[in-house]
Amino acid sequence: MTVQPALHRQHCSVAAPTQVWLDADGRLAGGAPGTDTGTGTGTGGWFTGLLHGDTRMLCRAEVTVNGFAPEPATVEASPGGVLRVRGLVRGIEGPTEDPAVELLQTWTVTPGAVRVSLRVSTSQEAVDAEIEVRLAADFTDMAAIRLGRFRDPLQPAAADASSLRWSEGGKTLTVSAPGGVGPGERLSWRGTAGRGRPLEAEWQAVLSDSEDAVVAAPLPAPRRIRAVPEGPLGLLLDNSLDELDGLRLASRQAPDAPFLAAGAPWYFTLFGRDSLWAARLLLPLDAPLAAGTLRALAAYQGTKTDPAAAEEPGKILHELRAKELVLESQALRLPPVYFGAVDSTPLWLCLLGELGRAGTDDGAVRSLLPSAARAAQWLLAAGSASSGAAGTAAAGTTANAGFLSYQDTSGHGLSNQGWKDSRDAMQFSDGRHADGPIALSEVQGYAYQAAVQTADLFDAYGEPGAQELRDFAAALKHNFRERFWVQDGAGSFPAMALDGHGEPLDIPGSNMGHLLGTGILEAGEARLVADRLLGPELFSGYGLHTLSRRAAGFWPFSYHCGSVWSHDTAIAIRGLLAEGFTAEARVLAEGLLAASGAFGHRLPELFSGVTAAESGRAVPYPASCHPQAWSSASAVVLAQALGVAF
Repeated sequence: MTVQPALHRQHCSVAAPTQVWLDADGRLAGGAPGTDTGTGTGTGGWFTGLLHGDTRMLCRAEVTVNGFAPEPATVEASPGGVLRVRGLVRGIEGPTEDPAVELLQTWTVTPGAVRVSLRVSTSQEAVDAEIEVRLAADFTDMAAIRLGRFRDPLQPAAADASSLRWSEGGKTLTVSAPGGVGPGERLSWRGTAGRGRPLEAEWQAVLSDSEDAVVAAPLPAPRRIRAVPEGPLGLLLDNSLDELDGLRLASRQAPDAPFLAAGAPWYFTLFGRDSLWAARLLLPLDAPLAAGTLRALAAYQGTKTDPAAAEEPGKILHELRAKELVLESQALRLPPVYFGAVDSTPLWLCLLGELGRAGTDDGAVRSLLPSAARAAQWLLAAGSASSGAAGTAAAGTTANAGFLSYQDTSGHGLSNQGWKDSRDAMQFSDGRHADGPIALSEVQGYAYQAAVQTADLFDAYGEPGAQELRDFAAALKHNFRERFWVQDGAGSFPAMALDGHGEPLDIPGSNMGHLLGTGILEAGEARLVADRLLGPELFSGYGLHTLSRRAAGFWPFSYHCGSVWSHDTAIAIRGLLAEGFTAEARVLAEGLLAASGAFGHRLPELFSGVTAAESGRAVPYPASCHPQAWSSASAVVLAQALGVAF
């Protein structure tokens, strides 16, 4: 089994659809020990590169001064896609034992372009210096990088004294350095640096992919925060909003509809649930993003039944890519527009309902009503007793009739189609994996809220269908109470899911936090959920374990069976606030804020489930993406729980 490259010590800067990834010392030097070149037996390692869309274009940019590689000192991130890498050139001696020469590299990332400035400073009166940058481009596909497979470098398609150009298909990389391009894919500059007179040089990379499904989107208008908090919370909020600006994209099919890419580096595109949840969490600050996300997804709304793509009429997609995604180690083969998510459609309706209630964009809401009607019909069909379509209650199974459920029927799609989508995510207390079709608890909550809010929206705009949605919601709430609630030694709790035989999973998971605020719980039931979330089996002190510590399958470094996901905890905080449990929300928010300190006052996709009692700092999950849209957007919810008004 191939282990994904580690990311937790890497430095990155993103300006979608462009990314730069440097190693822990600030170098761009390709792959790492533990990777392979095609056997599929890699053992992790790390990667660096300059990426655009789903392709790593530049795989090496190694810098020397007079032939000496700088000794790493610091790597510093600044707003606006800037990374500053400071190193000492110890090979150039000075009059004392102190380092005499410093190299400062400044990487500035913008969509489709990366500018790199180099500055050699010295304590001496004069140092003759040659700055050299050795380049290589490999155009390795992102799916191959995830498997630890890297291509051999390509030869430039064109070169002259001012630029180098590589191209393949619709992809092009041009590196320009007027007067600085030498033989062998090398840039070099000669000059003299002196005390107070640095030697400076600059090169730029321009990247493009005419076949990519996504393009850059404009930055938002300045966001208004009534009183910006100080200290760690203020740093987290500032960093998170800057990260979110770097994740803004639009699709070629709807270029005027901005959304947030799910995350870097693997999910740098439109993802239904991720983009929707990020927009929901950010709604107090950025209503135009909510409208854009809804329009972007509506542009790809399902029109036919296609089991290979899990497409159904009215359904909202799971992910969008320029080409088929193949991950052999996971037996995945996903088409470019893939609909294998049971939650994207109700989440789309929830966001539309919340945008309607906000009252900030009546025109956008009105224009999306036809898409809402189609999504509502999918919701009603997916939750009906007779549903037998791919992605819902497949093959005529009726054990979970009346609930939204899923099962991949293609043989090469996602086996789990909620947000916990790894193969082992749904399991019983003894470690047995649940068979499908699976009905997730949080999805029933989303569906209930979607039905109620869409009914209100249809009434407000004079559209038909409201009563059918309310009847569906009432039946769903009743059936949920009858079927999902289970008992253990600590009392009652809602199961994570029902398996294909209708049996509830008998171990608590963080999914129950998503039910809060949806309306599917009565007040007493919400109290039980709140108490269970803050108990030691689920609350690590930094956030919520995805799976109870009592489970046989619990492991703090499991992707979905013991780790802590930033957005998962934030959604529970949001629900606690909605239910009036402000003290409990504050406890979780303070834990997540403390965790962010271990990651430079930022929130990664996830971190390990090692508890606060076991470690004074949150422990990384090595392959965690950063930035991740819904994690960065979680900072807004933390701020709300800690008293910040938007």
